Amino acid sequence: MRGCRKSKSLLLCCFISMLSGWHVCYAGGKFVKIKQAQLSIVDNKARLSILLDFRLSPEAQKALYSGITLFWDVSIKLKQKQAFWYKTLFAHTYRYSLTYYTLLDNFRVKDERKKTFRRFSSLAEALVFMQHIETEEMPLSEYVTNQCVISVLKISFDQEMLPAPLRPVAYFDRQWDLSTNEKKWCE
Repeated sequence: MRGCRKSKSLLLCCFISMLSGWHVCYAGGKFVKIKQAQLSIVDNKARLSILLDFRLSPEAQKALYSGITLFWDVSIKLKQKQAFWYKTLFAHTYRYSLTYYTLLDNFRVKDERKKTFRRFSSLAEALVFMQHIETEEMPLSEYVTNQCVISVLKISFDQEMLPAPLRPVAYFDRQWDLSTNEKKWCE
């Protein structure tokens, strides 16, 4: 009976110290932010130019250097108000990955949809490349000129693609908060 009480109190102390440690260590905030996004529309076709503030946390860097590929989804929706609701003119998700190759000592940023990639000799170069996103022409269905187009943009880090032992940590550790809040604006 005594051993049970000691183990419960020890478990409680460990839990409290973990929670207080998270609060102190991760007060810095997010690692990925949308700095600027600009929509241009010509002849019912839109293009989106995105500039991010893109950094990796120390934990994400450690995982990357250990050979774990990191994935992000860039979700874009273009809407326009029609009568009592918003009509979706365009919706698409682009998927990108970042990988480190130990034997080649380089980094690869891959567009998962096109299956194209670029190699970089340093992590800083790869992150600078990932900060700039230019979309292809996006056809707008039922676009009404002279009316505001609401753009909805979100960059999401895919924690489900992490190896199973790392996933539970990534759900609760702010070092793995590599996503942005949803950004809406009207142009």
